[in-house]
Amino acid sequence: MKPTLRAIVVTLDDDPVAILGVSRERGIGKFFADYMDELEPYLPSITVMRAIKASMEFVKDFPGPVYAVAQHSEGARLLTRLGFTHISGDLFLWDS
Repeated sequence: MKPTLRAIVVTLDDDPVAILGVSRERGIGKFFADYMDELEPYLPSITVMRAIKASMEFVKDFPGPVYAVAQHSEGARLLTRLGFTHISGDLFLWDS
């Protein structure tokens, strides 16, 4: 099975400033998100939250478990709020 990727790109003034989605490698789903510092003041915005919710459709549609790693406490809170289960340390799981 070839690795695949489904992602949403968030733009600010037509420049990409964030990407979030699900990658698949060897049948395992990995939820990811990364953003540039320029987006930080807008993180609580409705537009960013809509992008996060839209990326969750990729997670829900994935045919199997999806893992995520929280790199800070804010990310851990968001993953929990989105429905991921804390497994151990910084590892979270979405089990459809």
